[in-house]
Parts: sequence; C-alpha cells; structure tokens
Amino acid sequence: MFLNPRFYVLPLLFFITLVLSACQTITAPKWWEVPGTTPQARGPAPGSYDPTAAPRQGKEIVPWDPSQPTVAHADAQAQSQEWMTQYDVRGGVRAARVGLLVPLSGRAANVGKEIMNAAQLALFDFAGPNYELLPYDTQSTPEGAVQAVQYAIADGVSIVVGPLLSKSAQAIAPYLQASNVNALAFTNDSTAASQNVFVLGVRPEEEVERIINFAALQGSTRFALLAPADEYGIRVRTAFEAAVLANGAELSKVVQFLSGSDDLPAMIRDMADYDERRKELLEQKAELEGKEDALSQKALERLELLQTVGDVDFDALLVAAGGKTLQSIAANLPYYDVDPKKVRMLGTSLWEAKWVRAEPALLGGWFAAPSAKNRGEFVRQYRSVYDANPHRLATLAYDAVALSAVLANDKGEADYSRQTLTDPAGYLGRNGIFRLHQWGLAERGLAVMQVKQKNFREISPAPKSFAPVTN
Repeated sequence: MFLNPRFYVLPLLFFITLVLSACQTITAPKWWEVPGTTPQARGPAPGSYDPTAAPRQGKEIVPWDPSQPTVAHADAQAQSQEWMTQYDVRGGVRAARVGLLVPLSGRAANVGKEIMNAAQLALFDFAGPNYELLPYDTQSTPEGAVQAVQYAIADGVSIVVGPLLSKSAQAIAPYLQASNVNALAFTNDSTAASQNVFVLGVRPEEEVERIINFAALQGSTRFALLAPADEYGIRVRTAFEAAVLANGAELSKVVQFLSGSDDLPAMIRDMADYDERRKELLEQKAELEGKEDALSQKALERLELLQTVGDVDFDALLVAAGGKTLQSIAANLPYYDVDPKKVRMLGTSLWEAKWVRAEPALLGGWFAAPSAKNRGEFVRQYRSVYDANPHRLATLAYDAVALSAVLANDKGEADYSRQTLTDPAGYLGRNGIFRLHQWGLAERGLAVMQVKQKNFREISPAPKSFAPVTN
C-alpha cells in the first residue's frame, strides 16, 4: 500500500492535471484549469453499449482465492475473511482507494517498473492524507490482469488505473462493469474502450487526423500513404482516408506492406511510378542526342543530372512507420526519385527518435505528437528522482494517478463517476490537454513538429483548451 504523508510531498509543477467544472462559478482561473468548454463533445459515439445502464449487468465476480496474496495485503487469509463476510475492508478508515494494475513481472515488467515510478511521483505531488494507491501485478497477461482486478475490487477500490495492454483491458471489462468501477487504461487501442474502460493512450487515429488537417491547411492537395499491413496500419489507413476526404483533397496512393518484407523497395518503386518516369527520361535524352544546336545540348546536359522526368502524382506522403522500417523507407524514397523538395513528408509520433534528424529524406518533414514542452518538465523531474529517462507511457501513468488524486478530497471522498470523468472541459496533463468521451476514448490536443538537423521544432502548437475556434 502506498500512503502519502504530507512531508513526502514533492514541489507542485504548474501545468499538471485537474478538471474544470463547467458548472462552477469562479472569480479567477486557477493554475490547473483548462479554459473553455465545448457543449457537444466531438467524435462518433459507437453506441455499442449504454453508458447509463445499471451496474452488475456483466459477469459476476469470481470468489476471491485467499491462497493468493495481494500486493496490498500480506495477510491473505485475514483479507479473504473480510471479503467473504463483506466486512469493511477499509478497516473503518475513510479513504479514496485507487487500484494500480501494472505488469511487475512477465515480458512487460520493465515498462511496468517505470509506470510504477511515474505513479509514485504523481502520488507524492498530489495525494492527500486519505488517498491510497494499491498496486497489483498483472503479470503481463490478460489472465494476470483478471486476477489483479479481482483483488482490487475485493480490496474496495473506487477506480482502477491501468492496465497497460489492450487485451488485458478487454479482459477486465466484465468485472469492472459488474462492480461499477471505472478504469483508466494505458493502451491506445480504441477497441479496448467499453462501458467502464477509458482508453487513455495517444491513438494513431488522432495523430493522422492532426497531421493531414495541418498539411491540407498549408496547401497539400494530393495525398499518398505508406503504412504496414497490420492492425496499426489498418487503423492509420482508415483515419487517413477519412481525413483526406474531409479536407476535400485527393487520395492518390495507398501502399501497405508486410513488416520486414523484402518487397518494400519494389512497392516504393511502383508507388513513385519510377519505371514510367525513367522511361520518359531516356526517351527525351535519345531524342536530344541527335541534335547539335545549343538549346538541345543544354537541355541534354540538364537531363543528364536527373533520374527521371515528371513529378509523382502526390504532393504529400504520410509514412506511418518507425525504427528500421522507417530507415529503409527513408533510404528508398530518394533512390526512386521521390523528391522531398516537391513532396511534403508526413509522419506520426513514431518519427520522434534522434536518428530521424540524420535522414536527408525526412529533413523538413512534419509529424504529429504530444507537445514536448509539457513532457519536458516531467522528464526532468523523473531523472532527478530515478536517474534515468522515463518510458513514453510513464506520462500516462502520472496523469491518471494525478487525476484520481485531485478528484479526491482530504476527507477521503472521491467522485469517479463517468459523468465527472467525462467533463467536456478536459484536463491538463504531462502530454498536454485531454478529455474523456462517453464512449471510452480520450481526445488529445497534439502539436505538429518539424524534423530539423539539431532538434524537432514545434511549428504548430498543441491547443490549450477544447474551446471552439472563433475568428
């Protein structure tokens, strides 16, 4: 069990999380408030469940196994007696009790440790005297997550922070519904959203929409896509096609590839119409070679410097890839004469790696990602305490725990209802502003970054509120 004595509280940092109540009357804005509201929350509601449905409509909770101790209770036998007799597991102490579902063992244990570290930072920054954070090991598996959420519910938690993995979030959903407990999951998979599970991760669909909208505003009219032929690529393609059409632009090419495939260079060659453009070049050169006038000779000299003639049939290319795949694509694009001076290179947050700045084909390109300005202060705080750089997902853990802490008062009273969590004004966190929608997805304010040789430059700041833009 993590408790938070006042003398352990770290200095407050001035841009962190809290909800702005649309109904509250105030004379001056507080440092944590996100100004402005949007009465109609944006986005499609799937309608796959009824948010107003009564609790305990899901699967009943399996009886707790007293032979398996929780992290919070060393005496498993005594705790099982409290659970089975419905005794007050809080021991008469009124407290906001929050369950942290995190992989402390298994394949995701390293990430889980960093999530735990970030959660403790938020705990010390924001928790009051009657706030309790109870960690449970999900063992990096859906089965482990189910066991962990059963223990958490048995321990009387009012909200769950986590789990990390999409399948784990889906697995615990029936237990959350049965107990009427909400969860703030770290996954970015929209299919994990449900009546009691909020998807807190930064979704690729949002990044695609942001970068396509920005590129269209800057004059791009013909868009192409390079994306993997996997679940991520399917989600990117769906969002890409919708965003291009919404901007009244032309959908030029869509190329999806198998990760690690040897066919990727050939697919880029075909996407760039390289053979046709090369053939046209050779034909023009052959025609000029038989002429001896000065104008023809100058034209021939110019053609000798080219690989092809004519432009590709798109002026913006979204490359939704990272790591070695992105390196391969960056090498093949100029090889097949896709000129970054004529084609705007676009990306997602997968581009946010230092080596990208050394790739000539990507220099000047744009990608959408959470603002580095908000995250920077958290990174410095994390380094000062743990002497290491945090995992990208650590900010989600910090924001989720901070949110659960500030929604609780010093008397141990907390409102973690769906109505409160989905306040349309939203919250200000380490990844910028975000708000939760009734259908379980988080909407985020993202920045547009440009790839420069020395850094990533923010060329379109993330919005500071969800208030409608007015002229």
